[in-house]
Amino acid sequence: MLKYILKRIGYSILVLLGVSLIIYFLTRLMPIDFVKNKVVSVQTSGATVTEDMVSKMYESYGLSASSSFGDIMKGYLNWLKDLCKFDLGTSFKFGIPVTEKIAMHMGWSFLVALIATIFEFMIAIPLGITAATHQYSLRDYIVTILVMIGISLPAFFFGNVLKNWLSYQLGWFPDVGIKNATVDYTGLNMIVDYARHLFIPVLTVVILSIGARMRMTRTNMLEVMNSDYIRTARAKGLKESVVINKHAFRNTLIPLVTSLAGLLPSLFSGAIITEQVFDLPGIGNIALQAMQAGDIPFIMGYNMFLAVLSVIGVLLADLMYAIVDPRVKLQ
Repeated sequence: MLKYILKRIGYSILVLLGVSLIIYFLTRLMPIDFVKNKVVSVQTSGATVTEDMVSKMYESYGLSASSSFGDIMKGYLNWLKDLCKFDLGTSFKFGIPVTEKIAMHMGWSFLVALIATIFEFMIAIPLGITAATHQYSLRDYIVTILVMIGISLPAFFFGNVLKNWLSYQLGWFPDVGIKNATVDYTGLNMIVDYARHLFIPVLTVVILSIGARMRMTRTNMLEVMNSDYIRTARAKGLKESVVINKHAFRNTLIPLVTSLAGLLPSLFSGAIITEQVFDLPGIGNIALQAMQAGDIPFIMGYNMFLAVLSVIGVLLADLMYAIVDPRVKLQ
């Protein structure tokens, strides 16, 4: 087990090196130039910007006006050296260290994603199982319709529909923000205020995400239910609930565990569109603002952060494989 983990960590480091190289080059080749945008902003205000001032701005932001391969590689090596020290640089747009900015806003994205994920599993897995065990019945068709809704509807459209209905028409929940800015709640009232503001965003994420999870659960259950050992279990006279819950569902967990590899980065990456619709101070919303402004340090640091989480998620999924399937031996 230890040998396997160490080998996978070694592979992961190589993967992260490759990812860091791709992220750096793609980010440096973005058509958006933060310095040029800043110069235009200064000129719009009526001030004069000289070429010497522009060169100094490039230098102060850690960029080079030259786009030669040697300059870009030198910048990459300097960035990689700082990355090994857990220094992601200072954000151009926000003026503070990237790690500090990510830490400030990551919590809200994590909270929304965690609550949505819990409800997603609580709803999607039972519905997927009941659809598979009652194939071609009314409940199976209802689940299929829910799957199509969850897969087909765009987040910005469905989020605005819920906001218009639950907030503007019924007035049950606030439409934007994370809390009431006009009242300083404390204690239980503060928790209730946060819950009211998060209700529609969480509902949006849950409804749009349960479709794929239900379809995966239903497909895997149908495949398992037709297996020989399920027919053998039924021939022994076991109760149908025991056959489904103990024998069939355990093997259905194997592909579900594989999907958990992408769960860890999704908890921290933020729902960019949903956060934009509801004006949430999550990391996804901040990352979009940084992208639009050409904030190179933040974009590179944010993407490397997600890459590390993705690698950790894959490693954890491999380890959990051995837990849910004793046939899998980690060597």
